[in-house]
Formats: sequence, structure tokens, C-alpha cells
Amino acid sequence: MSLEKFMKKDFVMLPATSSLVEVAKVMLEKHVGDVIVSKAKNGKSEAYEGVVGILTDRDLVLEFAKKGKLDPNRTAGEFIKGKVTVASVDEGLGSAIEKMNKYGVRRVPVVNASKKVVGILCADDCLEVLGTEINSLAGIVKSSLKKERSSAHATSSRLRAV
Repeated sequence: MSLEKFMKKDFVMLPATSSLVEVAKVMLEKHVGDVIVSKAKNGKSEAYEGVVGILTDRDLVLEFAKKGKLDPNRTAGEFIKGKVTVASVDEGLGSAIEKMNKYGVRRVPVVNASKKVVGILCADDCLEVLGTEINSLAGIVKSSLKKERSSAHATSSRLRAV
């Protein structure tokens, strides 16, 4: 099953040239805990050519805690280290979760066949979806036992020693 059912489509993307202060302001204005950071194309912030990484509110808090402030000259692109992990929209949820586990990330940008970002998959959202599914499975077991107990063939001592 495609990740389209599980990913958030209302993500925020900023160019790597955005300052950490700008990123923090956008997070506050948009009420989000993460932004996808991307290379700007032709110097325009509206067009993007490649994902650099994800910057989270936790990243900013830890940076602030270390230095007592956010450096207004430090850019999001400078802050992000390492290779970004992405998932394909056609990937299955299990595969995407395995990838997140392997690389130790809680969020991955989701890209289409053209490598354009079309969403973001977050571990918290996966937990919510899977929790609902597990609850439904538990309900199946409960209701099947209830049905079995009330059926005509049920007896008070179903199992007898042979």
C-alpha cells in the first residue's frame, strides 16, 4: 500500500539559505515541529531542486541550549549534517518504518517518481495509525470469542478429558 494514505501532505519546505531564526519563526507561524530544507533553484525560494534534510523544533532547542541564542547568520543548510533519508510514495509503510529505524530518524520526506517532495512521514503518525489497527485486531479477537461463546454449539465444558 502506498505511503500516500499515511503521510502528511501539509508540510513546510524552506530553502537551505533560510536562517535558523527564519526557520523558527516559520515553525511558530505555521504551527509545525519540522521543516523540510531544500536547495533553492535559481535563487528563488518558491522553486526547489533537492532535499537537503529536515530541521526540527528539537534541533533548534538543542542549538539554543548550547549557545544561549540562535545565530541569525547560520543557515538551515549549514546546520544540517549527513545524508537525508527519503521514502518513495510507492513504498510500503513497513518498508518506510524499517528505513526510519535503520537510519535513526523519526521523519522522512516522501517523494514521487520525479523526486518531488509530496509529503512527510512521521513516526508519531505511524504509531497513531498502527495503534488504531492493533486496537481493531484486538476487537476482532474479543468479538470472535464472544460470538463463539454465544453460539449454539458452545457448551459449558467444551473441552473434556479423553
